[in-house]
Amino acid sequence: MWGSRYWQAEFWVLAFVTFVAALIGSLFERTLEVIAVIIFAYLCWNLIQLSRLFRWLTKSKALYPPSAPGVWGEIFNSFYSLQRQNRKEKRKLQDIISEFRASTRALKDGVLIISNQGEIRWFNKAAEALLGLKSGSDIGQRLFNLLRHPDFIEYEKVRDYEKPLMIPSPINDEKILNIQITSYNEGQRLVMVRDVTEKHHLERVRQDFVANVSHELRTPLTVISGYLEMLDPEVNPHLESVAKPLKMMRQQALNMGHLVDDLLLLSKLDSKIDTNGHKELDINLLLDTICAEARALSGDKNQQILFHSHTKATLKASEKQLRSAFSNLVFNAIRYTQVGGKINIYWQEDQTHYIVKVEDNGPGIDARHIPRLTERFYRVDPGRNRAQGGTGLGLAIVKHVLEYHNAELKIESTIGKGSCFYCYFSKA
Repeated sequence: MWGSRYWQAEFWVLAFVTFVAALIGSLFERTLEVIAVIIFAYLCWNLIQLSRLFRWLTKSKALYPPSAPGVWGEIFNSFYSLQRQNRKEKRKLQDIISEFRASTRALKDGVLIISNQGEIRWFNKAAEALLGLKSGSDIGQRLFNLLRHPDFIEYEKVRDYEKPLMIPSPINDEKILNIQITSYNEGQRLVMVRDVTEKHHLERVRQDFVANVSHELRTPLTVISGYLEMLDPEVNPHLESVAKPLKMMRQQALNMGHLVDDLLLLSKLDSKIDTNGHKELDINLLLDTICAEARALSGDKNQQILFHSHTKATLKASEKQLRSAFSNLVFNAIRYTQVGGKINIYWQEDQTHYIVKVEDNGPGIDARHIPRLTERFYRVDPGRNRAQGGTGLGLAIVKHVLEYHNAELKIESTIGKGSCFYCYFSKA
């Protein structure tokens, strides 16, 4: 501060006036009184300048500050410079806000900003159209009071925003909305709303097509399989010359039947259809039964199949679906594990999950294949899979069954050491 020439001049002027006043006061033996008058006058002058500054900052509409000598002129100019800089920053922020509003108006997706308590702080035109909001009255309202769909209320209650939510539009049941919530900035949340009606319709068409084709294939496959059974060389010795092609035909018909069954199951899982309902299942009994079937399937491979139970917990689930998922994991281990190999099935729990684990010491899977193993018809080795009767849908079924039960599949594998498949069921 004292580096400014105005402040230095102010200091020396005040010192000089005080010194002269002291000399004059000494002549009349009134030194202190004269100095006090000078200081009082200086204070009054500063109060007047301070009052002018206050009026200019709060009441005056003048753009430029009032003129003043010395250090007060510098103070006025400094405030004017700050105001001018603030006006520039304000214009810049207004331009940014205007650009943001223009860009959000152009978005086809709805965007909302809500507080931690769910109060709407802002939304764009698309959100207004998709959710039926009103800009004049809905700002400050709780979104969960305006959008009363049960799934959306449960979505907010759980606050697990990793997966988006699909619900019908509150103003048009024929529209399907995809809602994704992202938390940010200590409690505020960004809500993205997207119209996925067309995508949902295409998915339904695909599901219906797969289901219908699978149903249509079932009848001719049943007829073909029935006639092939009649053409058994053991029953009709005169067919011994065509025994090998008949056996291949029966095997291919059987494989096609498994494929149709898997497609129908996937179609039901896609449609969220649970034909059996959920009930308390004894997982120990279920896995023990699957292990017995697995030993029969293993046959001449002489594999060691062991079941290890570390908990007596039960699960509320669909028995048919879990049997299908666990059977796929265990039977895959049998197919791809070498003769004399070892397969371990575990039922256990930790602090947060119940876990079914299927572990084998087979050839293992390259790490680059693991992210795609649950894709439909994806095969690590197409030739080998077909030869062993796989449909390429087993792990896709496992993934869908687990997702239907709010569970998760994790896969670990090392080439030459084997693979391990984990099914995590949340205790919550």
